Amino acid sequence: MNKEILTKLLKEENYPAHMIETTISKLNKLQPSVAKSFESWLNEGILPDFEVEGFSYRVLVNDYGMKPVGAFLTLDWLCRDPQKATLSLKKGIK
Repeated sequence: MNKEILTKLLKEENYPAHMIETTISKLNKLQPSVAKSFESWLNEGILPDFEVEGFSYRVLVNDYGMKPVGAFLTLDWLCRDPQKATLSLKKGIK
């Protein structure tokens, strides 16, 4: 993914400067299904229409107040470590 585009996006979402490189690295390592949806959203504005462990992009953005990048990173976390991620989300960690 294009570093300049991702940097601009993260700045628009008010990511602190010290987190931008790490977040770009995480975005470049997304699980394939999440990466495909992220690229579709980034390039074409298509909202993802899938769930991981009962959580969808829309739920994370609308109900948990996440910004788009945070929602995609959370979906990736749900893929990688479903038990820990689900427990944290159910406790209300945003």
